[in-house]
Amino acid sequence: MTDEDQRVLAGVLRFVRDAAASGSTLPGEVELAERVGCTRRQVRDVLASLEQQGVVLRRQGAATEVDPVATRMSVRFEDQLEYSVLLRQLGYASSVDVLEIADVPMPPESAGLLMVEPGRPAARIVKRWRADGAVAMLAFSIMPLPFPRDEVDLGDSIYTAATRVWGEAVAWEVATPSAEVLGEQDAALFEHPVGTPVLTLDIVGIGLSGRRLFHARELHDPKTVSYSMMRTVRPPQVFSTARYQF
Repeated sequence: MTDEDQRVLAGVLRFVRDAAASGSTLPGEVELAERVGCTRRQVRDVLASLEQQGVVLRRQGAATEVDPVATRMSVRFEDQLEYSVLLRQLGYASSVDVLEIADVPMPPESAGLLMVEPGRPAARIVKRWRADGAVAMLAFSIMPLPFPRDEVDLGDSIYTAATRVWGEAVAWEVATPSAEVLGEQDAALFEHPVGTPVLTLDIVGIGLSGRRLFHARELHDPKTVSYSMMRTVRPPQVFSTARYQF
């Protein structure tokens, strides 16, 4: 996908998000093209792609509707994506700032989850993501270190950093969702008022060998990205009454 294709997709997705939130339909192709700053053909191609994904519903002679369930399914807990990529896929202009990389002793709570001894050498990595300029997520990561930190760059994605440090990729993550309100220190970093509710994810990254590679605490603005889970429903079991005869 070219930069121009990405720009048009992001522009259309902004209207899709707004329509899903308000329960309204999308503007017509001509209006969308004018407001996004592209051709009608480019808008039509994007809508055709979104229709194939089930995100929009188009009928001849009717306004284009947005399926709110399909938009929720686009970000799922079981998907592992670098957050900047996820934001771009949702149509946001994304950026990430590395706020801190520091040598620290392994905190006791992280040591227990990572199954390592407390106080051993570790790195603390703090990052902040923005979506269309507004803070969308903060991540506080702890990674045990087998060697001095200055031997490797930890400023990239946590997945890349873990591979560089430990020589194996993050194969899966255990993510525990919860909610909290921002305290004073987190609120300053999040650029939101103290007491703002946020979604939290407590994550343990695990490598192919079973080694636990990092522990992260993420604070998410639920208005920017809302996560969904898909659960399969087992068909009801049919029990024979023959064996219960008296």
